[in-house]
Amino acid sequence: MLNFVPITIKDKPVLSKYLREYGSSSCQHSMYLFTGLSMKYGDEYAIVDDILFIHRSRLDTPGKRVYLAPLGNIEDNFIKYVDILFEDAKEYDAKLSFFTVTERFKLLLCEKYPDIFECVESRDYDEYIYSVENLSVLPGRVLAPKRNRVRAFYSAYEGQVRIENITNDNITEIYQFQQEWITQRLSEGYDEMLARENEAIKFYLANYDELEFKGIVVYIKGTVVGYAAGVSLNDECMDEVIEKGRKDIVGIYQLLCNEFALIVCKGYKYLNREEDLGVEGLRRAKTSYKPLYMLKKYIVEEK
Repeated sequence: MLNFVPITIKDKPVLSKYLREYGSSSCQHSMYLFTGLSMKYGDEYAIVDDILFIHRSRLDTPGKRVYLAPLGNIEDNFIKYVDILFEDAKEYDAKLSFFTVTERFKLLLCEKYPDIFECVESRDYDEYIYSVENLSVLPGRVLAPKRNRVRAFYSAYEGQVRIENITNDNITEIYQFQQEWITQRLSEGYDEMLARENEAIKFYLANYDELEFKGIVVYIKGTVVGYAAGVSLNDECMDEVIEKGRKDIVGIYQLLCNEFALIVCKGYKYLNREEDLGVEGLRRAKTSYKPLYMLKKYIVEEK
């Protein structure tokens, strides 16, 4: 049986090497998610033979125990490390279940354990991966509407716009803006997903430096009208975790996406803008930016 312990920010130095090297540029493999969404997922970890195992405890149900794919150099001893999870689940009289694994892991699992698992693509959790260069330049006819929105924004507010990096000097303003944003949105009707997201965002802002967030804030006439923030997943890929703007400011979201790529993602090749969780508006918006590829995710469960 694995000796799992809850993940906290203090575990970041220990876990980061596994997440950055073996995390497949997925937002599911990040400290901000493990800690900020602890009430949703209850993530806990164990390390055996330099392999990181993650148990997603709050997704367990009677007879089913849920894990992420093990992270580390697992391919040479793939069966050994999956068998460790079989044994752990067996200790709880449960079947083995994997949450949002990559296609590579799914294929290995089906190859090594034929007829043992049922695999289902989880489209709502597929992650959108973009070229930083494309989001910085917004080239061509397809992205022309985005480019035009950014230009129109600067034209409408000429001489009034200021963009800053998020620092300790302005994070209080961002926190206040976030409170105003969520209050306005929830006044239109309660949304459990937004309320839960807001709790996570408050945690991220409170632990901004510890989680190594980087971001930008946009001002018009000295007033915050939007901000975006994210974390580095590895040396090539940045993850945009938060993007919030005033709905009455035309072009603010196109501007945030463009400037985040230009400023925060400088030196990176890819930008992960995460999943759409099945929200139709998010799916349309993220698809409209023409991702370089989709990082497909699968739910894999023991039959």
